[in-house]
Amino acid sequence: MVEEFILYILAFVAAIVLIAKAANVFVDSACGIARALGVSQVIIALTLVAFATSVPEFFTSTMAAWFGNVGISYGNVVGSNIINITPILALAAIFGVAQFRRERLGEGIIMLAVGGALAAMALNGVVGRVEGLLMLAIFALFLRFVLKREARKMRKKVPSEQKRLGRSILLFILGTAGVIIGARLLIYSGVGIALGVGVPEAAIGFTLVAIGTSIPELATIIISISKRLPEFSVGTIVGSNIFNTALIIGSAALIRPLTVDSQALWFSNSVMLAAMALLLGFMWMGRRLTRGQGLALLAFYAFYIAGLAFLYAS
Repeated sequence: MVEEFILYILAFVAAIVLIAKAANVFVDSACGIARALGVSQVIIALTLVAFATSVPEFFTSTMAAWFGNVGISYGNVVGSNIINITPILALAAIFGVAQFRRERLGEGIIMLAVGGALAAMALNGVVGRVEGLLMLAIFALFLRFVLKREARKMRKKVPSEQKRLGRSILLFILGTAGVIIGARLLIYSGVGIALGVGVPEAAIGFTLVAIGTSIPELATIIISISKRLPEFSVGTIVGSNIFNTALIIGSAALIRPLTVDSQALWFSNSVMLAAMALLLGFMWMGRRLTRGQGLALLAFYAFYIAGLAFLYAS
């Protein structure tokens, strides 16, 4: 038993290292793809990088739905959305790299609207296949909106990057694969540790699994801090949350209707919407998140964890 626990811990550490290295590769390659195609870093953050960082959530939630672990499937998405905005984006704000353009408010509004749609669909305690199809339709409309808008803003392509486009795409695929493998290893080891001490499935979904699948977003934020890519932070988080809520919940609900427990219905869903609204309010106030706002987001997450501990302990 002790040896097995040590193996889980070692696997957990190895997963974090792998994900951090893979995130560095796909952020660099995504920038190369953007320059080669004449696409802005913002749009890459909202689509390509947002999708890559949502890959662990996608595979975790759809696999959990397939095997009947719907508590993990739903909790993973909502928990990840909360984590993305609060401790992860807070880190970028504290280090002064949570910058965005005023026109990005549109994506923030879409994020809040999609989150509200999910909360409304869950009010009867189940997100079914019809709701799943609706979520996928919303996601398709979002993608069309972003790509159509960017088509009018194509920048000059960089010839040197065009020559390396194939290499950049290959590195992006390898980086994404590294994230998937690392996240799967992280979830395996994390769930093994948690189940060893008797943590409920739903609680695992909202906390440990959500934290594990949010490691790519955290790694991306750390890379954006080190490489001074301020627009990657907010754009990636907003895009990732839209991907999580619309694409992943939609896909998982098509596989198996997702049951929503009472805690999620009245607490976690409300916290998710409040976090999204708080971020949107901060975006409305200025073109970058301040350190004070970052600390406020951290405090908000501490409140959420305390609330979860109280609800699942009672």
